[in-house]
Amino acid sequence: MADTFVFEAPRDCPALPLVFDSPHSGQLFPPDFVSSVQPEQLRTGCDLFVDDLWGAVPSMGGQLLHALYSRMYIDLNRAPDDIDLLLLKGPVGEVNPTAYSERGMGLIRRLALPDLPMYESRFSLFEIRARIQQYHSPYHQKLKSTLDALHQRFSGVWHIDCHSMKSRGNLMNIDSGALRPDVVLGDNDGRSAGADFVDVIEQGFVRLGYSVVRNSPYKGGYLVRHYGDPENNRHSTQIEINRALYMDEQLFSPNQNYAAFKKDLCTISQQIADFVGCAVA
Repeated sequence: MADTFVFEAPRDCPALPLVFDSPHSGQLFPPDFVSSVQPEQLRTGCDLFVDDLWGAVPSMGGQLLHALYSRMYIDLNRAPDDIDLLLLKGPVGEVNPTAYSERGMGLIRRLALPDLPMYESRFSLFEIRARIQQYHSPYHQKLKSTLDALHQRFSGVWHIDCHSMKSRGNLMNIDSGALRPDVVLGDNDGRSAGADFVDVIEQGFVRLGYSVVRNSPYKGGYLVRHYGDPENNRHSTQIEINRALYMDEQLFSPNQNYAAFKKDLCTISQQIADFVGCAVA
């Protein structure tokens, strides 16, 4: 089958133990996806342009991994057993739905938007496991093997999970109705990354005039919690950027500030790369 992700390695510069990933920027759907939800409604769940906005990372020595298929088909930032019981038919098996599934946003989404079901029928566990095998597992295998190899080589690795957020939370979010800051950094309340790493990211945004909040409303999802282990020099943090900074949220298109914002992210990426380079020097 077709590739499910893109992996970009450093170009013309020494490699660093620095990995960015964008699990929600994919827009493709496989042929077996059947839903009455309209394309523009499906796009609301996609981190449009995030892979491009961080696209300079490989030129600075970092790795960039980004999904090709939509998180509205399967969410790579969920545990493989975070399966919504309301989507299942037949034998349930071993599942472990979390608060994400309770809000309709588990591994397989039950809701596209508040009160808008994704599907008209339920799934067997076999069907869901097929999605995991074909789309979820390959992405995580690539990310894990990359992180492990860099950690073995450098005795440390730094991972940034890249996302975007609506400018205002909706009814499926824990901050429903709230206007959001420019940037939210999630390090699972300090448990997934060293404070000095997160400080560098926050200071980079603040120096450029952006408002930054930590761990509210986003503490970091499955990727950050699963791969972050600062006691063993494995650092993972999530960056959520406000979509209003760079795109028209109704038209799903870049706004007049897109190029300037992308340039700012290049500046911040270089500061992060410099930090990691010093940490392993």
